Amino acid sequence: MEEEIFSLSEVLNAVSRTIQRNLAGPYWTCAEIAEISYRGHCYLTLAETDASGRIIAKCRATIWKNTFDSLSVKFFQQTGLQLCSGMRVQVLAAPNFHSEFGFSLNIVGIEPRYTLGEIVLRRQETINRLAQEGIIENNKKLRLSIVPQKIAVISSASAAGYQDFINQLTNNPLGYKFYTALYPALMQGEKSPQSVIDALLQIKNDVETHGRASQNGRASQNGRASQNGRASQNGHTCQNGHTCQNGHTCQNGRASQNGRASQNKHTCQDGAIFDAVVIIRGGGSEMDLKAFDDYAVAREVALFPLPVLAGIGHTKDTSVVDIVANLELKTPTAVADYLIHAIDSAWKNVEDCSQRLSAYATSTLDKEKQTLTQITEFLSAKAKTATNIEKQKIDSSAYRLQISAKRLANDTLRTITSKQDSISRAVRFSISQKLSIFDLLEQKIKSISPEEAFKRGYSLTLKDGKPISISTLKNGDKIETICSDGRITSTVDEIAGL
Repeated sequence: MEEEIFSLSEVLNAVSRTIQRNLAGPYWTCAEIAEISYRGHCYLTLAETDASGRIIAKCRATIWKNTFDSLSVKFFQQTGLQLCSGMRVQVLAAPNFHSEFGFSLNIVGIEPRYTLGEIVLRRQETINRLAQEGIIENNKKLRLSIVPQKIAVISSASAAGYQDFINQLTNNPLGYKFYTALYPALMQGEKSPQSVIDALLQIKNDVETHGRASQNGRASQNGRASQNGRASQNGHTCQNGHTCQNGHTCQNGRASQNGRASQNKHTCQDGAIFDAVVIIRGGGSEMDLKAFDDYAVAREVALFPLPVLAGIGHTKDTSVVDIVANLELKTPTAVADYLIHAIDSAWKNVEDCSQRLSAYATSTLDKEKQTLTQITEFLSAKAKTATNIEKQKIDSSAYRLQISAKRLANDTLRTITSKQDSISRAVRFSISQKLSIFDLLEQKIKSISPEEAFKRGYSLTLKDGKPISISTLKNGDKIETICSDGRITSTVDEIAGL
């Protein structure tokens, strides 16, 4: 018997009839929206993943326009959310097989409570994961400056919440000055988580490179705040908040020219880096705030090196970012009020300390004056007593010294007199001895004098007034002989040696 051969359309139509007959539905099913688009009707791709994230089931689904118009309104009213990619949904769907377009699900109902439960569940899973990693309290442990004036702001420049924040700070009735720098970010939508993370990373980079951007800790010369609100050349904060040339927006939050951070900007007007980071937005639906339940965003906030203040503007629920932030405040205005009151509290504390210090200084000064007076009087009395005692001692010493001096003078005089007598006797004795010696010498000198020699028959012969020698004479020389009773002149006729 020949096998029956079917056309493709016959096979597929048979599959369609089988599904319609045996699996007409509709059935409740849970899945994640992998893709979604609107072309009059709503077209979706639903997917199911295992624990590792691998897709184990996937199919197309359709919500026809008339059904979608009513379902989307009901879903938004109960959840505040719009259907979007990545959302977990529980749908009432009928299987449908078309010979040309294949298998799909025809969605006729959506359970809003399931999606809300999934959001809560994922939020709790994120919280548990951060807790297990031991970082959920990290940012809370950072100490906020007692005078938080230099603020990095993550927000959308056009957000009403950002404008409220800036206005509240700028026009605070206490007149405190704040320096802000805006790091623009998308605050809702699919790209919001990465946009917020990029802003946080840029702030961190600016903080880390601040030392290279301004070596002496002050704004560089060409990066000082613009006085007239024109764009500064290198992205530093402008005084009235106009756009910096190549950086983020400044004080009034206007958009930066290229949306990127300049290499050395975001030091505030006085050159100091930030005291804190503020993340603010103007409120919104649950889905609008989904980015702030994102694990990567929450982790970056938890590990951020500066205190992070959250003013996301949602009063119903607490986001994961609220939980990990250093401080949670419900609205941007509340964040501004907190910063104003923090500085006011610090100023009041300074005033109180100043008053207490002044009072303490006055009291201490009075006490010290009294003590000084007492010490002066005591020292004066002690000085007088000591002076009298010392005067008596001096008088007594002077009297004893006078007596001793007289006694010493007398003793010295007697000693001198005795020494004088001894010296006188010694001198006379010495003179007598010397005179005797002189007499003897005189006698010897007289005994050898020429006169005595002449008396004994000796004579002295001279030539030219000098004693002669045989060797110096020659015949014919005239010589003179001196005797005791006269002189004889002679001529040499003959010389004979011995």
